[in-house]
Amino acid sequence: MAPLRVTVIILIFANLLALALWRGWLGGGSSYGEPERLSNQLNPERLRLMTEARPPAAPPAVVKPAPEPEQAVAKEKAEAEPPAADSVAPQACVVFAGLSPDQARELTARIAKAGTGFKLSETRSEAPSSWWVHIPAQGSRDGAEKKAAELRRLGVDDLFIMQDAGPNQFAVSLGLYKNEVAATRLLDTLKEKGVRSAQIATRGAGTVRIEVRGPGDSLATVASDLSERLRGVNRLECSP
Repeated sequence: MAPLRVTVIILIFANLLALALWRGWLGGGSSYGEPERLSNQLNPERLRLMTEARPPAAPPAVVKPAPEPEQAVAKEKAEAEPPAADSVAPQACVVFAGLSPDQARELTARIAKAGTGFKLSETRSEAPSSWWVHIPAQGSRDGAEKKAAELRRLGVDDLFIMQDAGPNQFAVSLGLYKNEVAATRLLDTLKEKGVRSAQIATRGAGTVRIEVRGPGDSLATVASDLSERLRGVNRLECSP
């Protein structure tokens, strides 16, 4: 009986020891159950599960390749140097003297139509600048041609028919002189040949002198054309 009694007593003590350990009466480690774990924490009601906030990834920086030294120097020179100025064409000057007001207007209009780049300077004079020996307008081209043929039969070959519109259109020009003496001498010679309709008209009362300046090549072409159209007008060179 003694061994059985000892066994029962040992079992009782073992159960009591187990109960004390389970209750924590002996100061042992806390239970690993989830309810006990939460109850042992300080202020469990303030616990929050947070995910770690990470800043958004910055885009990769674009690195520009540094320019080659020679290219950089060439670029700086190109930016520093001003554009080359256009080559300026040589300038020229032509004077048209002894123009009537109508001729001056025609010349101005034709030069304006020729293009830009021309500069005009106009001077008016009240004194006669020339004396014109001519046969007055014949009214038509046929009449002027008939008169010219008649003059040639009389031995007068230095003549031309005025073509420009105006009061002197289809007149027959026989000569333009700087002084009255020379014009009178020609008129006397024509009378000796039998020319009775020739007369002298002064030019320059209200005449116009126009200087035209501009690019040499263009001005030469325009001046040549104007000289053909404005017969009897003096054309002179001047300093540009």
